[in-house]
Amino acid sequence: MSSKFRFLIACAAPLLALHAADQPRIESRNAPVIAKDGLRFRDLNRNGSLDRYEDWRLPVDQRVADLVSKMTLEEKAGLMIHSSLAGFTGPNGEVLGLPAAGGRGGPGRGGPPPSNPNRAFQGRANQNNVEPMGSANPRQLVAERNVRYILVRPNAGEPPEITAKFHNGLQEMAEASRLGIPIVFSTDPRHGAGRGGSGKPVISQWPDQLGLAAARDPELVRQFGQIAAKELRAIGIHCLLGPMADTATEPRWNRINGTFGEDANLNATLIKAFVEGFQGKQLGPQSVMTVTKHFPGDGPVKDGYDGHNNYGKWTIYPGNQFDYHLIPFRAALEAKTGGIMGGYFIPVGRDTVAINFSKAMIDGLLREKMGFQGLVVTDWLRNMPWGVEKLSEKERQKMIVLAGVDQIGGDNDPGVILANVKDGGIPMAVIDAAARRILRPVFQLGLFEDPYVDPDRARTIVAGDEFLAAGYAAQVRSTVLLKDSGVLPAAPGKKIYVEGISREEAAKFGTVVDDPKAADLAILRVASPATTYPYGGAFAIGAGRGGSAPAPPPPVATYGITLAYGNAANWTVLESIRKVVASGTPTVVVVNMDKPVILTEFIDSVAGVFGAFGAGDSALLDVVFGKAGPTGKLPFDLPGDMPSVMAQAADVPFDMDDPLFKFGFGLAYSR
Repeated sequence: MSSKFRFLIACAAPLLALHAADQPRIESRNAPVIAKDGLRFRDLNRNGSLDRYEDWRLPVDQRVADLVSKMTLEEKAGLMIHSSLAGFTGPNGEVLGLPAAGGRGGPGRGGPPPSNPNRAFQGRANQNNVEPMGSANPRQLVAERNVRYILVRPNAGEPPEITAKFHNGLQEMAEASRLGIPIVFSTDPRHGAGRGGSGKPVISQWPDQLGLAAARDPELVRQFGQIAAKELRAIGIHCLLGPMADTATEPRWNRINGTFGEDANLNATLIKAFVEGFQGKQLGPQSVMTVTKHFPGDGPVKDGYDGHNNYGKWTIYPGNQFDYHLIPFRAALEAKTGGIMGGYFIPVGRDTVAINFSKAMIDGLLREKMGFQGLVVTDWLRNMPWGVEKLSEKERQKMIVLAGVDQIGGDNDPGVILANVKDGGIPMAVIDAAARRILRPVFQLGLFEDPYVDPDRARTIVAGDEFLAAGYAAQVRSTVLLKDSGVLPAAPGKKIYVEGISREEAAKFGTVVDDPKAADLAILRVASPATTYPYGGAFAIGAGRGGSAPAPPPPVATYGITLAYGNAANWTVLESIRKVVASGTPTVVVVNMDKPVILTEFIDSVAGVFGAFGAGDSALLDVVFGKAGPTGKLPFDLPGDMPSVMAQAADVPFDMDDPLFKFGFGLAYSR
């Protein structure tokens, strides 16, 4: 690459003071930079003149229209793929041509499942008629297939500066293309405590989204969004596939920890703060665009099963509360979320196909009735074609695009869309409208002026002391005290027995012993009750920390998905609690509440109970030992028994009989 084409212009004191505030930061590595009226612009198509799409002074809509008019069909179709990429980062951040050892490559979640050794229970292999997708390396995605939205997944423990270099390398590849259209890098949520591996975190650590709901503070949520956006932009990420605006009215669902809980109105308040924290009042060069999901609400799943699986592909509305689940999405639209992701599920009574195939749900409800004109992307659904299992992949993608969706998530090849256009199945007007919606945020995010990031700045900004401290404080605030019989806060300096908690962290508060009988206090951290789904699949066992699937539980009443330990896959959790309690040592149990948990099997026999919502051990122990007081409040009702869970309506909030603890409950220390 010639050095004469490398420019970094940051206008500190330009000669034309009139334009000092207007000149944005410009960085170009392949395309020339040209001057006009004393200002600088990137000549992305290298024609020696300033095209309207290159002129940052013009309104975004004019720039978008000019660029769309210059694009080929192949370039427009590439925009409509939101691909995945992992495993191509070299040791120094270089872009590899082949995935590194252990890398997942670029196929996303496509391709038929392997042959089924247990057909009698699970049916024939590939019963959903999933067509193979194949893989793609970075150059194929960016240079050959014109893909410009890519979900990136870093290697475990990858330093921020390495991530930044990798993203810069891909942006150079995009800049070298015919029109120089930059890449929008997206991410799944990656700020949860414990997701960074061992050692110093590579990004700030916060409680789960449900933990932010337990903290019950919109300004804390806004602060999280602002900090997370600064970190993500520093490493070259521009789009978050979140937040989840689903309202958790079905307590058995295994994804509740990613929501703001059971109350749609609290959910709406926090969703608005979340979106505004990440984006600001409008998208700009410092923003991270949010893609709010899973429209129109994945909370009322039938029997608690998850929509990633064909036996969990329905949301149901026995209480006629469909509109209740739209409340948080309306708040996201009010906050100007840049994108919306449709859910996997079929909304029973509203359509017979899943959301992303449904013209009634996307074009009719979301776009026409609710007025959303931004980006709509599918979830990663190639293996989940619910309601259209009999159709070919070509027919499915045609149905998605004609429903009003702009991007197909998890795919890597625009060839199917191209084929649909060429045979007349998708009109060019539909493609052009999608291209305009897809490109608008790319301009708003400032990527046409500077898509690059500074690796040294990433090293300094990301997981800095201030950001780590803020995340840690949020973890503390997310912890909920449910019972204290007088042992809390615990006195430090005594003998402690722990299970499910770092002995190293516990040793900061006392002497850790191996026998609960020798301890002054026992602290057990346990996973929520786990259910092994009868047919396997995604989210098929409880995901709480410390969970496992040992031998089958004792023969007790079967309820399908259970919120009690007695017939859970990890039923030995209850045995462990009872064993420690039998030692006679006062016992405090911390339950990882990724969903509502029935505590009645042991709560009367223990000295204290906490609900944890994504806090790390250190933050939790600070609360147990009184360095900080518990201030969190339950983000949902806690049931007292499984019959009340079975009787509740999936779409109705707060309708369980006689809950053990109600939404908003949370004790404080009395001493």
